[in-house]
Amino acid sequence: MPDRGPDYFFDTVSLCNFALAKSLDLLVSRYGLRARITQEVLDEVTDGVVAGHAGLRAIEDAVADARFSRAPSPTSPDERESYRQMLRILAPGEASCIACAKARGGIVVTDDKTARECCTERGVKFTGTIGILKACSQTGSLTPEAADAILQTMIAAGYYSPIQRISDLA
Repeated sequence: MPDRGPDYFFDTVSLCNFALAKSLDLLVSRYGLRARITQEVLDEVTDGVVAGHAGLRAIEDAVADARFSRAPSPTSPDERESYRQMLRILAPGEASCIACAKARGGIVVTDDKTARECCTERGVKFTGTIGILKACSQTGSLTPEAADAILQTMIAAGYYSPIQRISDLA
């Protein structure tokens, strides 16, 4: 399990994409305990479980089993101020990920356009579902066909993907 490099702060939607495709283990093997989940994201996941999306329980289980690390919520005055500012345009999960990643030198995992714009404005690196699948395919963690199959499962579960096949990416 990797333990070097920056922490990756996962927002709710990106986690849900992998959970609903039954591919959370891919994130565990790629990022290990560098995969961070804020309390705000975990609360959003719980809301999804309560709303009837039982497949999201796998995220709660991964946190409970310490396969993902819980990130402290934004606590310093600077983090709290940044978090409050972003709450005007983002959900708490996305805002907490960006505030924490900015303060701690991490990378945000999000597919949300507005969240990515906030990352760019604040100089925070980011990636998303497609970027992770592409990286896994390029490093050999997944065959291109397996990455395509996971993406198709995500799309069938409701993910709006800008592409249809990871194997088409250079």
